[in-house]
Amino acid sequence: MVDGMREWSDSMKRTLAFGLGLLLLVLVNGALWAAVKPPRDVVEDTSTRMLSALRQNYAALKQDSSQIYKLVDQIVLPNFDFELMSRWVLGRAWQQATPEQRRRFADEFRTLLVRTYAKALLEYANEEVRVLPQPAGDDSDETTVKSEVRLKVGQPIQINYSMHRNPEGWKVYDVTVDGVSLVTNYRGTFASQIRANGLDAVIADLRQRNSAAREQR
Repeated sequence: MVDGMREWSDSMKRTLAFGLGLLLLVLVNGALWAAVKPPRDVVEDTSTRMLSALRQNYAALKQDSSQIYKLVDQIVLPNFDFELMSRWVLGRAWQQATPEQRRRFADEFRTLLVRTYAKALLEYANEEVRVLPQPAGDDSDETTVKSEVRLKVGQPIQINYSMHRNPEGWKVYDVTVDGVSLVTNYRGTFASQIRANGLDAVIADLRQRNSAAREQR
């Protein structure tokens, strides 16, 4: 099985890795901030703080990459709604899955995203991120925070963060990089795998790959 990205070109892999890496960058400090600040302010303020921290500790983090995983595990993951992401990624298979299968898939999918994208944080720590203004007067429980990454070479990369508000605050459930949705990409990959082998086999494959990646750290 593929783990979600093998069919993409190297350029698209790099773009999506960059986009999710920056998503991990900007959504730090937990739901408390998100509950009291507009989503755009959360993205803008925390990205500035996180980029500064990464730059200050760049050499140490380069030598010990496990510190990046700890950072993601401890202060980034609480800002994602992995249940909603998993529901959308699995589509019809989510409705047919047992509660135990849903839990196992969400856990392994979360680990997949962490191990795939955490190291991208350092690769792009010195790039400039500009969060775009949002329309005024939007009181809905869903919004999109738009931003662009201004590279030293090449055109800016457009990154949109799809967020929704729940009792715990604002959570991210999708990220779109230059028009390519993370959720849509994985939905297509997992759908074909589930049709061929079943959901349990997909979960087992994810678990094996995640375990192998942990041993290589």
